[in-house]
Amino acid sequence: MNKSINLPRACLFIALAIVMFSTLSGFKLVSNDELASILDDGDAISINAEEVMQDNIIPWAASKAAPLDVVLSAIDSEGFQSACEQYGVQQSQAFPCTFWVHVSDAVASVDTSSRVGKINLGNVGDKSISLLIGPVIPGSSVRDGYPELGYADFANQDQFATFGDELNDQVISIVESFGNVDSGDTVEAIGAFSTWDGMGNTVQIVPVELNRVNGE
Repeated sequence: MNKSINLPRACLFIALAIVMFSTLSGFKLVSNDELASILDDGDAISINAEEVMQDNIIPWAASKAAPLDVVLSAIDSEGFQSACEQYGVQQSQAFPCTFWVHVSDAVASVDTSSRVGKINLGNVGDKSISLLIGPVIPGSSVRDGYPELGYADFANQDQFATFGDELNDQVISIVESFGNVDSGDTVEAIGAFSTWDGMGNTVQIVPVELNRVNGE
């Protein structure tokens, strides 16, 4: 009678054969930990960006967001680092500080002349305020501004970057569901903007929630 093949042991033999071949061929010998990482790479947990956005990020942002004018005033009067600690999220020194804010204002104009479309609002002090509406959302403010998921939750840099892109796609879906706006309409928004050490005269907010004031 033929004996059945022990699959785990067979996989181990294959892995050892690969390592031996690599050694004899002059390729770099990988460590046991590196080999385990390679074998386990296909088992990485898939994170659904739509579910995370709807079930986690939007409710969290709504509870975290501070009035935009308060945040900008804190940056100016208390200093960037103090304002970041009080109102922002910075997962490490490798990331900018992301501020979650809410703003309500009349639409000054809608700029769709480039793929990075904007709803331009009024100024706050000497800073012009806009909401990014795509179809291209630059950066990764939404991903970097949510502290419950970080780089360590992903198998590699590519997955982490892809997740940021997928969250930006969710922002586009939110904007599309909101519909068209015209100059003079009043909108409320909750969103994020990221900066390393303050900002210039423009604040570009990535919205995760949009509402019309008084049903406009």
